[in-house]
Amino acid sequence: MQKLFLFFIFLFLVFFAHTTLAANLNLSPSSGSYNVGDAITVRVVLSSPTQSANAVSGTLDFPRALLTLNSVSKSNSLVNLWAVEPSFSNASGTANMEGIILNGYQGNSGTILTLSFKAKAAGNANLKFTAFSVLANDGQGTNISTGAGQASFNISKAVEKEAPVIELTPEPVSEVVPKIVTVSIPVFIDYSKDVKEGEFLVVKGLTDPNIDVVINSSILIDKTFLANTILVNENKIKKETIIKSDGKGIFIYISEKVLPGIYEITAHSLANGIESQESLPIKIKVLPKSVPVITTVINTFSTIIPILALIILLIIFVIWGWYKVLHYKERMKNKLIHTKTLVAKSFNILDEDIAEEIKIFKKIRTSQPLTKNERLLINQLKKDIESAEKIIIENIKDSE
Repeated sequence: MQKLFLFFIFLFLVFFAHTTLAANLNLSPSSGSYNVGDAITVRVVLSSPTQSANAVSGTLDFPRALLTLNSVSKSNSLVNLWAVEPSFSNASGTANMEGIILNGYQGNSGTILTLSFKAKAAGNANLKFTAFSVLANDGQGTNISTGAGQASFNISKAVEKEAPVIELTPEPVSEVVPKIVTVSIPVFIDYSKDVKEGEFLVVKGLTDPNIDVVINSSILIDKTFLANTILVNENKIKKETIIKSDGKGIFIYISEKVLPGIYEITAHSLANGIESQESLPIKIKVLPKSVPVITTVINTFSTIIPILALIILLIIFVIWGWYKVLHYKERMKNKLIHTKTLVAKSFNILDEDIAEEIKIFKKIRTSQPLTKNERLLINQLKKDIESAEKIIIENIKDSE
């Protein structure tokens, strides 16, 4: 019973792994019969029904003796960003593709490329992928490709047929009433910000469904020398790119690798020969990878100089304040010395005056000696004067 349970678990894991990692590159149509000289259109389609894919690459081999590859079209392609532009070689009989699908794709038949062949000789023309990969939209680049389809076309010699006699009957001419058709002006809803040299501009917009959108981009480039520090010339480069909106009217423009400068982008819609008005422009600034040396020095000094000036002003203010404090202390010291001198002089005069008064008092009392209380009063007066002088002198010294 346990072995049977483990066997079912094994089958479940094998089936789960097979269903989750299932993506193929196929060719549509995969077969057909043509004559020499006929045009054969083959689409390279992505089938990834169970998991979202965001990158595809492959090399397709075709018989160069039987087929000539005239063109490779990216129209209606799922790929938004080509890591390597699609290319082909009739000399080697190969076509190459490698691109990225922004936001991923999950479905059964998404167009990657459309190949236009011409049958040039009779035979059985077999087309097959000699290298291929499909990466998952899981942030890890997991290869989920399980195989690639083939195509086989039977090419026969052209049979000459008698030209049929066609009788033409003139149809009545009816008056044609012109129909006025309007096309919506594209509106940009999102675009790249903080772009640096060598990156891509990605602009997203909205217009009518399934119509052509003409993107006009111009850039003001500064040509410089001496580490990009001296401006020599300015050139404005313009470029026009035609892309297609999807079924919801959303279009995405992805530029080539950008140069430093200011990009101005506008767009107008085009359907059945009718053009809309030009959209409002958007401007995107592209910064260089490295900042010029002199610019760095100037920016550094523009930050340091105000700080140095502030420090110097602070030092000058401190020195001036210290000078004012010293000057004030010196002035107060001189005033205290002068006050001390005046106090000492005043007390000396007071001592002399009191001594003189005491002499006069004693002379007046020569006939009668001083009483004990009078002598105590005179002595106490002298002591009080000396104490007062001493206290004032000490306070002056403390103030110094």
